[in-house]
Amino acid sequence: MSPPRLADRLLCFFLSDDRLEEVQGDLHEEFRWQVRRVGERRARWRYWWDVLGFSTSCIGKRRASNHSTNLLFSSTMLQNYAKIAWRNLVKNQTYALINITGLGLGIGAALLIFALVRYHYAIDKHHQKYGHIYRVLTQFITPEGTFDIAGVPYDMGKALRNDYPAIENVAMIEHYWDPLVSVPVANGPDRKFKEAHKIGAFVQPAYFRIFDYNWIAGGPTDLAQPNTVVISAENAIKYFGTTQVIGKLIKLNAVMNTRIVGVFENYRDNTDFAYPIMASWASLREFYGGPLTEGFDNINGGTQCFVSLNDRFTQADWDRQLVAFVKKYKPKGVKDTRFPMQPLRDIHFSINTGGVSQGLIWSLFAIGVFLIITASINFVNLATAQALNRSREVGVRKVMGSTRAQLFWQFMGETALLTLAATGLAIVFFQIGQQLAQEYLHGVFRFTFYYDPSVLGWLLILIIVVIGLSGLYPALVLAGFKPVLALAGRITTRQVGGFSVRRSLVITQFAISQMLIVGLVVIASQLEYIQTKDLGFRQDAILTINLPNSPQQDIVRMNTFRNLAMAIPEVKKLSYSVGGPPQSGWISQTMIKFDTRPEPEKFTTQQRFIDAEYINLYGLKLVAGRNLHPADTSREVLVNEAFVKALGIRNPKEVLGKFVHNGRGLEIVGVLKNFNQTNLRNKIEPLYLTTRATRYHVANLQLHNGNFKRVIDRLEKEYNQLYPDSYFSAQFVDEQLQENYVQEQTMGRLVNFFAGIAVAIGGLGLYGLVLFMAAQKTKEIGVRKVLGASVGNILWLFGREFFQLIVIAFLVATPVAWWVMNHWLKDFVYRIDIGPGIFGMALLVTVLIASVTVSFQSIKAALTNPVKSLRSE
Repeated sequence: MSPPRLADRLLCFFLSDDRLEEVQGDLHEEFRWQVRRVGERRARWRYWWDVLGFSTSCIGKRRASNHSTNLLFSSTMLQNYAKIAWRNLVKNQTYALINITGLGLGIGAALLIFALVRYHYAIDKHHQKYGHIYRVLTQFITPEGTFDIAGVPYDMGKALRNDYPAIENVAMIEHYWDPLVSVPVANGPDRKFKEAHKIGAFVQPAYFRIFDYNWIAGGPTDLAQPNTVVISAENAIKYFGTTQVIGKLIKLNAVMNTRIVGVFENYRDNTDFAYPIMASWASLREFYGGPLTEGFDNINGGTQCFVSLNDRFTQADWDRQLVAFVKKYKPKGVKDTRFPMQPLRDIHFSINTGGVSQGLIWSLFAIGVFLIITASINFVNLATAQALNRSREVGVRKVMGSTRAQLFWQFMGETALLTLAATGLAIVFFQIGQQLAQEYLHGVFRFTFYYDPSVLGWLLILIIVVIGLSGLYPALVLAGFKPVLALAGRITTRQVGGFSVRRSLVITQFAISQMLIVGLVVIASQLEYIQTKDLGFRQDAILTINLPNSPQQDIVRMNTFRNLAMAIPEVKKLSYSVGGPPQSGWISQTMIKFDTRPEPEKFTTQQRFIDAEYINLYGLKLVAGRNLHPADTSREVLVNEAFVKALGIRNPKEVLGKFVHNGRGLEIVGVLKNFNQTNLRNKIEPLYLTTRATRYHVANLQLHNGNFKRVIDRLEKEYNQLYPDSYFSAQFVDEQLQENYVQEQTMGRLVNFFAGIAVAIGGLGLYGLVLFMAAQKTKEIGVRKVLGASVGNILWLFGREFFQLIVIAFLVATPVAWWVMNHWLKDFVYRIDIGPGIFGMALLVTVLIASVTVSFQSIKAALTNPVKSLRSE
């Protein structure tokens, strides 16, 4: 039983040779006595404690010696360190290049990931009242659990202002998607601008007392009046070519003329509330063509309420009075409804209300840490491998009077020089990576990086950490060589960490690479499963066209467009619906009463509006009953199997002829086979479908195979003639379904990218180690070849140890990778199983990469003339 070797090296660093033998002898004798007394594990801890005590004592004595301190840190000494470090790097250019490239890739990738993490944790922090802003949610309590939606009743703001005047500010906001803006032109048709994939809003003036905006012209004061609007500077320039647009008119969604009363500075890309256009809340009545829904029974996800609180009224005050508030405004919902307040700091990471997964962000951060560790492992392995070649140098320096501390700082200086060179490469890599991120990443992975003191601080910390991880152990090893052994060439690979430390580091490196490869394969397999799974409806050759985004559709125009479209030979069928394909993601939740049951059902139901052609067009299957009869109003409903199951009824035929009550009674005429209404992360929920022509927003067209572009061009022409104030927007269903998984696709690209970097760093390190082994075994290879060894024997000499390490790394990586990826797959109700084939593929890829890396240099060594090899020493 021997004491910890690393503790002995630390002792070597602080004590002179004569003092070292005396202290080590006493400590080793104490260690053996402690092993017999308290056991080996506790004895090792006590040994470390004793070593640290001696080391601290030596540091105190050295500080007392001004002469030693001045000598250590004199400018001449530092210049010598720099010169020696530079000469060593020039002398060992291959190793320096490998280290700089590996560290540069690791630091650059870590900077990219830090930029992404920092971006997400800085969202909306620029608002002065950041810690006092809350969003009111609606929370439903069901037997299946609680779930939150961001929407609240229209009367929420009024109720809060009336009942709780101590609340500092209350502001209601109403979303509307893909705003269409028409700009009048004096001698011609209006210019139209479609703000695709953006959200417009109707807001109350108090919104701008809660959130901070910088105004270029005008302001929110006049926004209390109807038919007023404020826009961003970017949109002002887009519409008019200037920001001086106060008083100019624009038309929203071809239904409402508004006057511009303010222009605000463009959003920096660090907010979740980047509304390009905000109209007055007082304009809602005209926009929707009628009065708003009053009361607390109807809740729309786009109708939200924000408040800013202070010491007069806190979140705790609201929590205490919440039940009383529900009793007053929604007495029937006391048992199942709440309106909690959600802090602004939680909104961005609230998955239930459309936020970003915090676990996903931290997973990427962990990948960044792994890459730094992998790059540092490369450096440690190569540095300790080179230590044998520098042992005589260390011996000479010690004989000439160098202390351990001087040697230690010399080697740390070399590490710092390499790290700084790698940092320059990393910054170039980061700049390129950021541009690629802006171009190719989407959704939560797209970010903008702003340089400020915190960035420089992070970079400085990263450099210090890398220098410490990479340089500390090799410097302690080199500085601890005994001069007699070093000059005699008796330093062995075991004394520089050849067996335990270096192999452990290589195993760690291979394990990280294999975990990333497993993650890549799992994500790719899940995406393939998503793309090939039968969703329960037809997808091919179906085109969707958005109707004007108006509160009430014009039924006459819809019938005209149907006739014009069906006159095109390539159009096979046409159907209208509220939200496009069955898996459109459009959801409207409601509570219903079933038939003669006195109480509302405990589950919520999704409702959708479709016409009678919808079922046939998408190929939805009936398991009982019939399809809906054509109608413009709601009279009948179709329900899905999940609806029947939630009612507690086994036979679907038993619900036929019964009624669903949601304001009025609707007869159930058919039961549909289950299909996926949303993406595969979610289970199939209870659903009913009914007709209501004025609520249709999408035309669905099934096309014959042929020239789709010619068909779309003709449809656009007919649409523009029929809806001159609207904007033609068409998309195929299969493309829409792919958009549901943009996050997974982008995550796959990122893991692929970072796994590639990890493999590249590992390959560089492996190549460096093989290069070193070839130099060390030159004479051995010559002897073996003279004795009859074949090229294959020589290759196995190099490869067997690495393949053993790969297998050990695989055994380490497999359970960790399985746990992480199984946890990720839990976000999907419908998912793949992680089978042994996935792990086998990761092992195979690692073996192939290692084989290619090892083979290149080992084949070169194996083919060398043995006579030349034997003369090399």
